[in-house]
Amino acid sequence: MNNLEVVKNYFSLFLNGEIDDASQLIDDAAVWTIKGSDNVPTVGIWKGKEQINTFFERFSCNFEPQEFNILHYFASEDKVFVVGNFTHYLKPTGKTISSDWMIEFSVNNNKITGYKILEDSYALYLSFLKN
Repeated sequence: MNNLEVVKNYFSLFLNGEIDDASQLIDDAAVWTIKGSDNVPTVGIWKGKEQINTFFERFSCNFEPQEFNILHYFASEDKVFVVGNFTHYLKPTGKTISSDWMIEFSVNNNKITGYKILEDSYALYLSFLKN
């Protein structure tokens, strides 16, 4: 597979709930980078499959996806950029958030080695405030 196919396959498996199969496309030493406020439970730098699995557990405990759209894929050398938008219901606060997003994947030897997401981190911060 080329790098674009690896990422497309990852999303296909992940979005169909085949998390274990999607996880097989992630390198054991991969790094997930999600920047934002400490009050958002998925923010942080997650290193290795064990920590990335913790990220996914936190995601499923806190977010209920309502809509997830992939609009564009772009590939260049070892990078694959994916652009889209989402709407999620936040379980802890009962709020709904929508945002555009862009994810940069790093791919080497048919494995995802890096993930960085750009999203509306301020809206996420506000949505996790319990007021």
